[in-house]
Amino acid sequence: MQFIDHSIPLPLSEQAPASGIQAQADFLAAIPLLERIFDAIPSMAMLLNAQRQIVLANRRLVEFVDAEDASDLLGSRSGEVLECVNALESCGGCGTTPHCSVCGSLRAIQDAQLGYGQTQVCLMVRRAAGGPEPVELEVWASPVEISGQQFTLVCLANAANRVVRDRLEHGILPQAMALAAETEALTRAASDDGGTPEARRRTLSLLETASKRLTRVVHAPSELVAAEAGHLAVTRRGVSARELLSQAAGDLASGGGPEIRLDSATEDATVETDPDLARKALGEILLNARQAAPPLGGVSAGFRAAETHVDFWVHNPGEIARLVQLQIFTRGFSTKAPGRGYGAYLAKLLTERYLGGSLTFRSATGEGTTFTVRLPRAGGAEEEAHD
Repeated sequence: MQFIDHSIPLPLSEQAPASGIQAQADFLAAIPLLERIFDAIPSMAMLLNAQRQIVLANRRLVEFVDAEDASDLLGSRSGEVLECVNALESCGGCGTTPHCSVCGSLRAIQDAQLGYGQTQVCLMVRRAAGGPEPVELEVWASPVEISGQQFTLVCLANAANRVVRDRLEHGILPQAMALAAETEALTRAASDDGGTPEARRRTLSLLETASKRLTRVVHAPSELVAAEAGHLAVTRRGVSARELLSQAAGDLASGGGPEIRLDSATEDATVETDPDLARKALGEILLNARQAAPPLGGVSAGFRAAETHVDFWVHNPGEIARLVQLQIFTRGFSTKAPGRGYGAYLAKLLTERYLGGSLTFRSATGEGTTFTVRLPRAGGAEEEAHD
């Protein structure tokens, strides 16, 4: 399974006219057994013309997109049919937006049009009734010739199970095993009768921290599932912004990596939020910043209070490459290794779906990268307007 880690040239936005699409569809409909064979394919499938428009779709694709008939899909492109959130960002449609330059589905299709069969994983975000819905698709594309005409056959399969397995095998389990070994070693050290009381107290403190980290790692998959399903309970109360940030940084104190420097000059403010969820969101951003910081660079964090909100900022001197910026909040996308790429996604999910805030970032040469978590301020004008 291959994740896209490089950008691709965007194709032209030119589309075939409706009459041409219908002529191609009629041509295919006249071929004996083709539609029945197409419907027998055990995954979603479509035939595309040179402009990447659908001229034939099988029953599984029609059912997946909740269309009445395959004819409803004629002339559309794959991202438009699948309701990709980026498909309508430009007048050219699917395949012509900046995000399309890192799309696994588009790469597979373009390679097939050049004559090469290709399989890619597409990390797509679809429009859904409950809000944006991340979907992992394995996309297989191949050139086909039918009675002298060239088409691209595209098959789509749900890759969620493979992505989850990668996360467990390469992300969760290695972390859990390392923390379990650390916990075991600290337990033996704490039981050593030869140690001084002060050494034992330090060991017990490290053991407590390691145990909490192990618990967080083990619970991470179920927490993500609950967050995506909308099942997390939210209990808002007034919380000190300084205390919230300090606790989030403290949770990472023994995790290794560059020091996190907290700006203590700003006057404290009270945030109206769920402290556990907010600390989790801030912690994910702090962890990402520390992992991305250059070897000699550090991570700094602080907050700025406005009348209606408090902005928590996390900065590291490294710059995020443009192609990574396009995918930074995509579930499962990582430049590090398979099974990673959930921290920024979860932070944005918690901040915007549960905490009534926002998560943005800015990255530029000479400036480094700054993530900003905006949360409502207690007693702010927005809150008063709803009283």
